[in-house]
Amino acid sequence: MELSTPENEAIVRSVCEAVSAARESGKPITPDHQSIYDIDYLLLEANSGASFEQYFRWASVEEIGRVVAALRTVGLLDVADLTEKAIQAAFPKGIPSSDEEKANLTDWSEAQDERLRELFPALEDQNGRITNVLAAFARK
Repeated sequence: MELSTPENEAIVRSVCEAVSAARESGKPITPDHQSIYDIDYLLLEANSGASFEQYFRWASVEEIGRVVAALRTVGLLDVADLTEKAIQAAFPKGIPSSDEEKANLTDWSEAQDERLRELFPALEDQNGRITNVLAAFARK
């Protein structure tokens, strides 16, 4: 398991803070910064609930719809594949078209909930690597 460095954590945190500030002030956000933010948000929510379930409950359908592409953009293909599996478990008919529709679909069956919990350790094992990759991507 790869550990992240404090420097890399600070870089990712700085990008995420810049995205949050830009959102609040209505300023444009670069696609690269949005990708870093979306991936970091996936980690934040999934880790706080020890399951992908937490992320799917709180992320918007727009964020869920962007995260796999963001993971591919930064070169985390294996994590993108893992996240796709989690999306398929959570939303077998595809990502809902609206946040309202998603709210009606987040009462998962026991099998779905278990699958989301089963997939999480593979994400958790990648936390440090993901942060390091995001920081390297931010430096480019």
